[in-house]
Amino acid sequence: MSRIKIDALQIAVVLAGLAVAVSGCSTLSKSEKASSLANQQPGDYGDRDRSGSQVRQASVDRSLPEDVSDKAVVAAVVDSAEEEDEGFDLEDLDPANMYRAARDALGYGPDEGIARDLYEEARQLALAKEHKAAGKKFLAAAKRWPDSSLEEDALFLAGENFFAADEYPDAHKAYQKLLKKHDYTHHLDAVTKRLFLMARYWEQCAARDPSVKAPVNVTDKTRPWIDTVGYALKAYDDIRMYDPTGPLADDAVMATANLYFVQGRYEDAAQHYDLMRTEYAKSEHQLKAHLLGIESWQRVYQGTAYDAGPLNKAAEVADQALIQFGPELGEERPRVIEAKNKIVEEKAAREMLIGQYYDKRDRFGAARFYYRSILEEYPQTVAAQQARERLTEIEGQPDKPTNHFEWLTNMFGREQYD
Repeated sequence: MSRIKIDALQIAVVLAGLAVAVSGCSTLSKSEKASSLANQQPGDYGDRDRSGSQVRQASVDRSLPEDVSDKAVVAAVVDSAEEEDEGFDLEDLDPANMYRAARDALGYGPDEGIARDLYEEARQLALAKEHKAAGKKFLAAAKRWPDSSLEEDALFLAGENFFAADEYPDAHKAYQKLLKKHDYTHHLDAVTKRLFLMARYWEQCAARDPSVKAPVNVTDKTRPWIDTVGYALKAYDDIRMYDPTGPLADDAVMATANLYFVQGRYEDAAQHYDLMRTEYAKSEHQLKAHLLGIESWQRVYQGTAYDAGPLNKAAEVADQALIQFGPELGEERPRVIEAKNKIVEEKAAREMLIGQYYDKRDRFGAARFYYRSILEEYPQTVAAQQARERLTEIEGQPDKPTNHFEWLTNMFGREQYD
């Protein structure tokens, strides 16, 4: 098949996008569907020499027939093993290997001729705007000639046809299979754009329509049957994993972080904002990643009685924002400074809590140590004022409480009670 023919097929697929409205969500617009496809060039494997290949008329998907009996499958496997006569191997007991052996013995294994015929049938269905059927036929073609350029283009066009039919979950599966089997596919740019559009659509559906949050979806073919938000996150993640230096990688990371933030999953959001800051230094999302990263880490922090790690991370990001952006912060600068001041107050409050712990137990020496530490490190805080007042009140108090059982502690070793 020539590039010209495949280009015509792609244009036909793009222009045939169908629009439906189910469960309060509209499908992607035709302009969104058409973006990024005009210049795509699938491989031109179609003009290769077909001499020597078995050509059959294939009008149906040649998967293993349902009426093949278990005895026939077992007999086919045994016959194949006898012909090979290579002895017994534990791998022969693997159900997947047994299935492949039976499939091949019955004539349903890889076959380039059949794959080409299925591909042509799929192409005709696509031109006739029967996109769902075309998508299935392209998948069948890919299955009959795996690990080839034919499979690569068939998987891509399967995804494109499912996309045009508004069957987004099926399109997602086809694109995922393409990316897993062909890491460096020349369709990568087009596929990542499709994944981003579908992820954004699923995310917006969940935001607009509360019914999307139901555990099972049985009415809307444009959404997965479960966990719409989870599939949106997976599509964003596929973009970053398979095209980490591509034009949409930073957008996918930022969209993932924002989606986690909206859902209240602040630790996940904070980690993705950190990923944005560290891995995509030239991204236009850097400023927002800093600002929302500060907010996320502050929300992860649970208070003075809990781990100070999130609070320290928030302080780190705030410092970086003030240094890296400076005047560029504009109206956001007061907000960052306010956040920084709040973080300092929280840190001082943690020190005050420890000082009060020793103070209540008449361990005035330890209490004075923490109160003075607050005055040195956080002199402008509320805790500093409290520490200053308390230092005045306990002035002259002994570092340790009076031991009324000194004779007893001397018997067992005084040092362990100090």
